[in-house]
Amino acid sequence: MADDDVVLVTGSATGLGAEIIRSFADKGYRVVINYLRDGDADKLLTEIAKKHGDDRVIACQANVSDRPAVKAMYEAAISTFGRVDILVNCAGINLDSPFTEITDQTWDAVIDAHLKGHFVCGQEYVFHNPDRDGVIINLGAAAGSTGRKNGANFCAAKAGCIVLTKCMALELAPRIRVNCLVPGSVRTREVIERYDLETDAGLAKELATLPMGKLGEFEDITDMVHCIVNAKFTTGAKFYVNGGQYMH
Repeated sequence: MADDDVVLVTGSATGLGAEIIRSFADKGYRVVINYLRDGDADKLLTEIAKKHGDDRVIACQANVSDRPAVKAMYEAAISTFGRVDILVNCAGINLDSPFTEITDQTWDAVIDAHLKGHFVCGQEYVFHNPDRDGVIINLGAAAGSTGRKNGANFCAAKAGCIVLTKCMALELAPRIRVNCLVPGSVRTREVIERYDLETDAGLAKELATLPMGKLGEFEDITDMVHCIVNAKFTTGAKFYVNGGQYMH
């Protein structure tokens, strides 16, 4: 892909999504921040506008599982930039509970945020790019292959995202390439809190599962994102960035 192309990253006001947005902006892309709630998106918008120019970035509020809101987001992006070249489906939530305590509401919320969100945003990307080549990157998780305790909703959603990637790749080739990025233990706030990484005991326990002997950094993920974007003969693939924690 070329500089000046347009990238939409869902769930990109904070965390990994925000780092992906920053990495694209730094490489000369125009970027669309997607967010659900007001607050952090304004800070990121101001930061990128100050660094790269206010004509290089917009922020669009949309629940990724709400089709009318997603349509409006694409329309705003296209009205501003003329097109959307790359979609990175990064939005998602965790609402963990033991299997017997997951409610219908928390099941639906997690499935919607991940699996339905990938579906709706991916489909609308295609509808808004009827005759142009493109790239979609879906975010998976190793738990979508291995499972884990207290996260049946999350694991099921991520398993769905992995298989959805393959289906999309088969049907959208050769015009649109669709791949899945599967990050591991990276220093996001969610990972730090989940595995208690601010304590010596929690950090030591997690490091013991990593053959590389260290946690991943945001740069490790963003480097792979750009590799996928530039991998012109690759579609339907999974890319694990996890220090060897899960090998497949």
